[in-house]
Amino acid sequence: MSKSARNKTLLKKIFFLVVLWGTFGSVSSSAQAAVLYFSPVNPKVSVGNIISIKALVSTAGVAVNSADGVIQFPSDVLEVLSVNKSASIFSLWVEEPQFSNSKGTITFNGGLPNPGYIGQSGEIISVVFKAKKAGTASVLIADAAVRANDGLGTNVLTAQQPVSVQVSAAAQTDISTVHSLVDSVPAKPAVTSSTHPDQNAWYSGTTATFSWSVPEGVTSVQTLLSKNKSDVPTVTYDSSVSQRTVNNLSDGIMYFHVRYMNSLGWGPITHYKIQVDSTPPETLAVSFLGECGANIASADVAGAHIGDECLKNEVMLNARDTLSGIEYHLIKIDAGSVIRIDSDALVNGAYTLPIQNPGNHTLSVVAYDKAGNHTESKASFVSQSIAVPVVHVSAQEIQRGEAVTVFVDTRYANTPMQIFVQSGDGTKKSYTTTTDAHGSLSVTTDSLNTVGQTRISAQLQFATDVKSPISNEAVVFIKDGLIVRTSKQAIYGLSFLIPATLLIIGLILMLYLGWHKFFGLKKRLRKETQGTVNDIHKALSLYKDELGNQLKKLEKAKEDRELNKKEEKIFKELQLNIDVIDEFIEKKLKKII
Repeated sequence: MSKSARNKTLLKKIFFLVVLWGTFGSVSSSAQAAVLYFSPVNPKVSVGNIISIKALVSTAGVAVNSADGVIQFPSDVLEVLSVNKSASIFSLWVEEPQFSNSKGTITFNGGLPNPGYIGQSGEIISVVFKAKKAGTASVLIADAAVRANDGLGTNVLTAQQPVSVQVSAAAQTDISTVHSLVDSVPAKPAVTSSTHPDQNAWYSGTTATFSWSVPEGVTSVQTLLSKNKSDVPTVTYDSSVSQRTVNNLSDGIMYFHVRYMNSLGWGPITHYKIQVDSTPPETLAVSFLGECGANIASADVAGAHIGDECLKNEVMLNARDTLSGIEYHLIKIDAGSVIRIDSDALVNGAYTLPIQNPGNHTLSVVAYDKAGNHTESKASFVSQSIAVPVVHVSAQEIQRGEAVTVFVDTRYANTPMQIFVQSGDGTKKSYTTTTDAHGSLSVTTDSLNTVGQTRISAQLQFATDVKSPISNEAVVFIKDGLIVRTSKQAIYGLSFLIPATLLIIGLILMLYLGWHKFFGLKKRLRKETQGTVNDIHKALSLYKDELGNQLKKLEKAKEDRELNKKEEKIFKELQLNIDVIDEFIEKKLKKII
């Protein structure tokens, strides 16, 4: 193996280790997708002119830290003039992006350290093509991978979107146009930049490429790069020059000046602005502001005691970048997911962190300026106990089949909550809802049908693994309705009436038999007991009627609900005893009479 090959292999190993080391502790549970695509979406160019196309990545919320692939293009239609990575999101490269016009390929393999990149339009490289002939050129990415910043190098790429470049024939200039060109000085040049395409954006790249198309009749081109917007270009080239690259740019705002000359003289000047910021933010101070208003320095947080009323941790992100300014922050608590916070989302520099479980936590912060440079910092903080929700109900006693309204008061606005309802028979049901802007909520349960005690409680759920303690239990007593209660009372009343009736019947029989045995005088007995027997007959008939009425009530109750075992037993005994009374009246008493 040659020395250069060994060096390249060693560089790849070092790159892999650096990127992998930067991702340890950054494992994310996200399972989203990344997409590689090009911009512009529908590029058009004429033969002989140039066009700049950017290869971009959209991470869909996933933090990524490397990507590689091969861009393929038809070399008979397009020719690569340059490949630029100065505005790339990647700062580490296994090898510099390379291109081959004979093979029609462009290769890239780059990455960046922790916490990686999250965004919708992260530039990987930009390519300047020159159109060779008319036609449609399909530019696509093959053999590509985009790896997540998860410590495992998971390939999260799910789509590569090609782009079709429409190349039209070169415009034909007629004689009248030629005459018009020599009748006036040239128009302003139309300048583009593949490295700094947006004149209002900031870029970290210190190499800038400028391109323009030289029209017919132009004999000379003048250019100049300066910090003065109104400067006049002084460096002269012939009309064959249509591109210029400037290296080692200093930070700040600069202007690239271009003008054309023909036989009548110099035309107006185009002043193309570029903004360069290659320096990371100067400072990133992190401090905490307790909910109760006490400012706590990051160095003192680990030993601070804030109190239960200061649960929320407001972090002050005091990053400063004097040139381009701070655009956004990336924060991560412990080994959790990365959260992006745009600068306009901060309130006086403060951001309220998500509620955490009680205990010590580590906050990692990365501040990015508008050119993509970043500075990192870490701080510790303590989360106190989460306040317990308070539950109360609209009624402590209801009839079976009715619902109850549950009211919950908390300190936490717009937070998901679960309401738990447990019936006396062990049946459980839950309701999921969200607190309002004041931290309160109310929810009405379904119909409650289990007689006895129903217990209701609540719990806040800030995240999958961050929950509040379960609230107090509100107890609701559920009783039967009026008809059911009356039926039960009738049943339980009959349970005492039946034995009493049977006792009376037994006493009557005993009196009758004793009387008959003692005197032995049948005629006299019949005569003297005739009135008594008639009274007994009437009394038993009345008892029978009353038992019949109670039996009807019991049958009606049975239609409304299912009787329990005790009630069913009484029901059967009641039917049997009515039959016994019928038999006694029909046979025994009539025989005596």
